[in-house]
Amino acid sequence: MAIDHLITDKEVFTYHLRSMLASMDRRVIPIEGLRPSAVMIPLCYKQGEPFVILTKRSMNVEYHKGEISFPGGSLDKDDKTIEMAALREAHEEIGLKPEAVNVLGLLDDYITLLGFHITPVVAMVPYPYEFKINSEAQSLLWVPLRETLKDDVWMAQRRAWGEKGMNIYFLKAEGGVVWGATARILKRLVDLIAGRKIPFGPVSKEAIDW
Repeated sequence: MAIDHLITDKEVFTYHLRSMLASMDRRVIPIEGLRPSAVMIPLCYKQGEPFVILTKRSMNVEYHKGEISFPGGSLDKDDKTIEMAALREAHEEIGLKPEAVNVLGLLDDYITLLGFHITPVVAMVPYPYEFKINSEAQSLLWVPLRETLKDDVWMAQRRAWGEKGMNIYFLKAEGGVVWGATARILKRLVDLIAGRKIPFGPVSKEAIDW
C-alpha cells in the first residue's frame, strides 16, 4: 500500500499501526538495575494529516532541560502496566485524559545513558483537544508524520555504546531539534511505518549546537 494513501486515511492507518505493533518482534530488555519508565507517542490528525505531538521541556525539570521529548516518566508504584504509566504521565504533562486515548501498542524497549528503561506506548489521540501542559513542559510541538518519512531529513552520528556503538539520530523540527532517546524511538516508528530503514545523512552543525 502506498504511504500517501496509508497515512491520509485515519481508519486505515490506525488499523495498520495496531496490527503492525501486535505482530512485530518487539525487543524486550530486562529492567533489573534500571529505572523503569514509559513514554507516550501521541499521534493525531490535523487537516487530514497525521502529526506527532512532542513536548519542549522546561528548564525546571531534573533531567533533559529544554529538550524535545515525548510525554512520559518513571513508573509509579500504582502503575499496574506500562500503558497505565504512559496514560498517567500524558494526563499530568499535557492534560490528555486517559479515556480520550486509543492505545495501539508498544514499541521496543530502550535504555538511556542515565539508566532509564523506556517502553514507548503508541497511541492515537483526538484533535482538536484542549491540551494543558504542566510545569514540566514549556510548549507543545506538532511534527507532521509525512516529513519524518522523507529520505533527506534524518541525520545520525555514530557514538561508542557497549561493544558495537550506536547511531545518535537528529531531526530538525519547528521549534528545535529532536535527538537522543526521543529521536531513536521516533526513527524506529517511522522505519516500521515505511516498511524500510529510512536513510540518514551527517549531522549538521546547527543540529549539534542546538
